[in-house]
Amino acid sequence: MTLSGTPSDNRAAIRDQVEQMLGQQFDRQPQTEVLRAARYLTLGRGHRWRSLLTVASSHIFQPRDSRIVLPLACALEILHAASLALDDLPSMDNAKTRRGKPCLHLVFPRWVTDMVPAFLVNMAYTVYADNPLASEERRIQGILLLGEMGAKLAQGQELDLALSGSRVSESALLECYALKSGALFAAALAGAGILCGGKATDVAALRESGLTLGQAYQFLDDLSESPDQDAGKCTAVTLLGLAGARIRAQQLLADAVAPLSRFGPAAQPLCLLIQQLQTPV
Repeated sequence: MTLSGTPSDNRAAIRDQVEQMLGQQFDRQPQTEVLRAARYLTLGRGHRWRSLLTVASSHIFQPRDSRIVLPLACALEILHAASLALDDLPSMDNAKTRRGKPCLHLVFPRWVTDMVPAFLVNMAYTVYADNPLASEERRIQGILLLGEMGAKLAQGQELDLALSGSRVSESALLECYALKSGALFAAALAGAGILCGGKATDVAALRESGLTLGQAYQFLDDLSESPDQDAGKCTAVTLLGLAGARIRAQQLLADAVAPLSRFGPAAQPLCLLIQQLQTPV
């Protein structure tokens, strides 16, 4: 599976492959109400940016074969789904729809939605670790990275709630966005580097790129949402205005590409994918 030039058909093929692998992983689990809820939340629509970024990052080191990072790509999609279940709760964003369908907590009983995130997090680590193509040492390094990024994700969500209803500085908003979204993007890019045998300096550059990309992603998300969705929240739009937020988002995308210059032409698919990032889903 390649991402050369990141044409739409290649991206669709990678999404399909990840979706198929996710479905197979769910099929292996005991058929419970919690599993049905987890499937409802995880499978189906979505751009699968984390999967695409994982594969594109792997092509810096192994341009002809991305199989070694597919378990990581699936694990990140599962972890992302767990974060969405929490993010949508009445105690958080109190969202009504996600990816074109009712949010999890509006479809399943409370006890089910309470258990789904823990189920998904444990499943993600199992999917990631069960990778015979990667050495044990690299898998352990990746697990440590995922644990660190998970803690940053939780920190970012807490900071996001703390900033609600108040006007904050751009630096505080960027910190929140680097933690809230950047954590999983950093895990995608740096995690692929680890599995593919990248040096510590390579992994650090990929991590930096992912954290900055998370900031750009959230700026684009703020631009895509209606004022009603973000009522009472400080966002890139409320802070900088529509025009200012658009300009800053493009600057952040350029900043995310900058650390990848060390890889030369090998990073072209990843750079192009970052530059083509559109409305998040």
